[in-house]
Amino acid sequence: MSTEAARVAILPRGVASRVITSAVSRGAWGVAIAVIVLTVPVVVDVAVDRGFDDLLLVPLLCLAGMLALLGISGRRPGTATRLLYVFGGGALATVYTVALLLADPSLNDEAAFVLNRPALVLVLGGVSIVRPLVGLLWSLAGYTMAMATAVVSSFLVGVHFAPGWGPTLALLVYAGAFLALAAIRASQERQIPDLARLEDDTRRMSIENQFEQRAAAIVHDTVLSDLTVVMNSAGPLHPRARERFRADVATLSDAAWLRESADASTVAPLDAVLRNSLETLVSDFQWRGLTVDVTGDSSAAIRISPEAASSLVSAVRACLDNVLDHAGTASAELVVATTADAVTVMVIDHGKGFDPGSVADDRLGLRSSVVTRIRSHGGSVRVWSTPGSGTSVLISVPGAGAPTETAPGHAG
Repeated sequence: MSTEAARVAILPRGVASRVITSAVSRGAWGVAIAVIVLTVPVVVDVAVDRGFDDLLLVPLLCLAGMLALLGISGRRPGTATRLLYVFGGGALATVYTVALLLADPSLNDEAAFVLNRPALVLVLGGVSIVRPLVGLLWSLAGYTMAMATAVVSSFLVGVHFAPGWGPTLALLVYAGAFLALAAIRASQERQIPDLARLEDDTRRMSIENQFEQRAAAIVHDTVLSDLTVVMNSAGPLHPRARERFRADVATLSDAAWLRESADASTVAPLDAVLRNSLETLVSDFQWRGLTVDVTGDSSAAIRISPEAASSLVSAVRACLDNVLDHAGTASAELVVATTADAVTVMVIDHGKGFDPGSVADDRLGLRSSVVTRIRSHGGSVRVWSTPGSGTSVLISVPGAGAPTETAPGHAG
């Protein structure tokens, strides 16, 4: 029983950093709401205990206003709502503090924690911040407004400045979290590779490698084969050779073979397009001195891409080139067949054969012009050869769709 390894999706480094920073800011926003809500019973309890519960309306309305501003900044986060929260919250915090101090000035020394609750949440109010340093700036802005609130309130009531430690501790914790996130991100940029960029580079290198293999196959099938014809020619070039050379030059000049993919279209061994290409190929080798017998039959037409069909013909050409150049025989057989899901061509010769395991790695013929080319379309190549017993090459290209029966009386 085999198990398939699951691929774990990893967020790009920049996206992961923004998600974490946003989560921290939203968490602090939630803490700010909790602080305001919990301040209500504390204020009521202090007011009842000190005997000014009839003066609670203004402080409670200010707390409700702070809660409303937190809701607005959380629902529509942005620069405008954050500015509204800082300045609007500063004004409400000032009214809240002044109202309580006017009711009981002793709160400035004995219950500063009740007075500075709105000032504390000013430091925590920035929500959905995605960059740590930006969050630090908004936290400093809230802290500055909190201190200004304490100064103005003390001046209006005529008590000494006593802001308490709440806003300062909130700033240290919140700003410390943002600084830690910024430091971690900077450290990751120096030490951990960007996985998204690595994936892009890997994909680009894979495409470049495919193009290099395709180019090597094209060069082998055109330039190298043409040079072989020229070197083995005993006299003036045959007109057919000159036509082939011109066609090869046109192939090298056209960049269409660099296309990575194309839509599938109906191509079968016995349809007009592929059949004519194979017949032209056979005729080309006939005048070069190689007799090629074509056999096989099919009653199905399947869908393969134009590139796959072209690569199939080019791979067959490469095999016949090898027969002509290396097999030491003047005849070969081409067996063409289709199945329900593939086009298969077998090139057979009864020449001197070879040992496939002894082929050097730097030889491009069979490897680049046949194996690599066919595998790039999901096909397969099998080679049977023994010295003195000939060679058989089976080339198979898979179809892209279900087969369709040809009409009765189809020529072939």
